[in-house]
Amino acid sequence: MKTLNRVLFLLFIGFGCFQTIAQESIDHKYKEFNFWIGEWNVYKHNTDSIVGKSKIESIIDNKVIKETYHSTTSKYHGTSLNKYNPRTDQWEQFWVDNSGLTLHIIGNLEKGKMILQNEVITKKGVVLNKIKWQKNSDTTVRQTWYQSTDKGQNWVTVFDGDYKPVKKN
Repeated sequence: MKTLNRVLFLLFIGFGCFQTIAQESIDHKYKEFNFWIGEWNVYKHNTDSIVGKSKIESIIDNKVIKETYHSTTSKYHGTSLNKYNPRTDQWEQFWVDNSGLTLHIIGNLEKGKMILQNEVITKKGVVLNKIKWQKNSDTTVRQTWYQSTDKGQNWVTVFDGDYKPVKKN
């Protein structure tokens, strides 16, 4: 009986260690997109032309990243919710804006870049969306959105912006 109790005890301890390691691995995944968190002025890539302001914040026990974006050149604004989905081992973004656009893209961190994409069937055919976020060495983040209407043969840049931290006074 003592042997059985020892075996059960060791299994229980081993299972607890496995759960701790698994949870730490998942917790790490939730932090992969944290480089985007902050208050940003958004510029057209490689210019001094500000095109928007964006607030990126961690919400819901640090499991979700919320973006609130406002254009500085028009009345355009939108919001995204971004989260790691442990069931699919992928990141998801749900974007909605005042133009009527709804976008659901999925993907992962690849070589330091968050790359999320989807395929949408429209009245004009299939559209592929691919959005990349890259943390730069100068504390900025570059976001580039590409679209393809020919199954990925050719890509058009829809948006290319540099997120620069808002300087606090």
